[in-house]
Amino acid sequence: MFDFVNFAADKLQLFLLIMLRASGLFLIAPILGHRVFPVPAKVGLVVLFALILVAAMPNAVIPAAQSLSELVTLAAKEMFVGLAIGFLFSLVLMGVQMAGDIISYQIGFAMANIMDPDQGHEVSTLGQFWFLCATLIFIGINGHHVIISAFNNSYQLIPAGQIVMNGSVGEMIMTISAYVFIIALKLAAPVVVTLLLVDVAMGVVSRMMPTMNVFLLGFGVKVAVGIAIMALSLPVFAYILEKATGYIDSELINLLGALGRA
Repeated sequence: MFDFVNFAADKLQLFLLIMLRASGLFLIAPILGHRVFPVPAKVGLVVLFALILVAAMPNAVIPAAQSLSELVTLAAKEMFVGLAIGFLFSLVLMGVQMAGDIISYQIGFAMANIMDPDQGHEVSTLGQFWFLCATLIFIGINGHHVIISAFNNSYQLIPAGQIVMNGSVGEMIMTISAYVFIIALKLAAPVVVTLLLVDVAMGVVSRMMPTMNVFLLGFGVKVAVGIAIMALSLPVFAYILEKATGYIDSELINLLGALGRA
C-alpha cells in the first residue's frame, strides 16, 4: 500500500530545503539579490524554484534529522550553499566597482562620492557608474541565466541535505575572492597606465617651464584623458566581464564539488 503520509512529509522537507538554498541565493546574488528587486517577486521565484526542483527530483533521499540541532544545522548548510553561489557571482560586480574606485582616485574624483543606499556607505561616482554599466552588460550576456543554471546544477553535485563542511571550503572561497582584485586591475589598467604617462609628461613640462602652474593644468588634463580612455576601453569591458563570469562559474563547480564530497 502506498504510504502517502511519509511520501508527503519527505516532499515537504525537500521543498523547504530547496527554498532555504534558493533564499540564500536571492539574498546576495547580483541582479536577483539587489534591493530594488521587489521582495514579493523574490519570494515568488523562491517558491517557484522549489516547486520545479521538487518535481525534477522524484527519487531524492533526505537524511533524517534526529534532533532539533541537527535540523537547524541542515537548514543552515542549505542556506550557506545558496549564499556561496550568490557571493561568488557578486565578486564580478564588486571587481568592476573597485576598478571604478581606483580610476576615480587616479583622476582626482576621490572627494566626489555619493551615498549608495544598497550598500549603506559612500561610493565613488565612477565606481557607481561602472557598476551600473556592468549590471546592464551582465544582463545582456545572460549572467542571470548563468546564476540560475548554477543553482540548478548545484543539486547534481550537492543533493539536498548532503552537504559536507571542511576547512578546504573556506580556503577555496578566500582564493576565489582574490579574483576581485584581478578584475579590478584588468579594467583599471588602461586608465591607470595612461594617467601615469600623463603625470610623467606633466613633470617634464614643469621642468621645461617652471613658471607654469602644472597642478591646475594637470587636474583638467587628467580628467579629460581619464574619461576619454574609459570611453575607448568600453568595448573591452563586456569581454572582460563575460570571461570573468565564465571563470567564476567554473570555480563554483569546484567549490560545490568540495562541499558535496564525503
